[in-house]
Amino acid sequence: MHKTLSALIATNVIIWLCSAAPVQNAYAFDSNDLASIGAAYATHIFLHEMGHHVVAQDVGAVSPQMSFFTQKGGKLYPGLSTCKSVPGESRLPYAVGGDRMAGYTFEYALESYRRTPTTYNKALMFFSCADFLFYTFLANYVDPDNEMCDPNLIRAETGCSKEVLLGLVMTKTLLNTYRVMNPDANFAPTIWVDRRSAALLFSFRF
Repeated sequence: MHKTLSALIATNVIIWLCSAAPVQNAYAFDSNDLASIGAAYATHIFLHEMGHHVVAQDVGAVSPQMSFFTQKGGKLYPGLSTCKSVPGESRLPYAVGGDRMAGYTFEYALESYRRTPTTYNKALMFFSCADFLFYTFLANYVDPDNEMCDPNLIRAETGCSKEVLLGLVMTKTLLNTYRVMNPDANFAPTIWVDRRSAALLFSFRF
């Protein structure tokens, strides 16, 4: 299953990179593009974990730390945020802090890509838009008992089912994908948090 998901993610990256590329460059895929994709992924992972760290600092979590490409419990994590303790009422904001930051990253990448359609901007747009969907699917159906996974912590704190959470995440991802394809779209899904709660909101431009 892990190999299947990896292949699916790689396939989607290639589809995204090719779908909006200028015609004359549609097949010009070289080592520079691979470096740009790697840099975009590293940026996304760092900012995702920074999102957790910011919330942890704000709510008074004890000893928050970030680590990257590390093993814990025999499993490899591209990014991992930990702390000795988080106030009970702040566990949900802490869990969604990473995806909230990914939302900010997506907005930046979307605007940057429209101004300068580089491979880096497009890859950053993809990772910040779609990564949490794959993450949720993986956590729900491959590693549902792993408390280190954000989606599992979100389900534990809210009591929502796997299907409801996956549906919400999929809706957010599809709406942002629509925005990529339609520059005139006048809405944006947004994750809002305070010290005790979190919400998925939809904003509209008039």
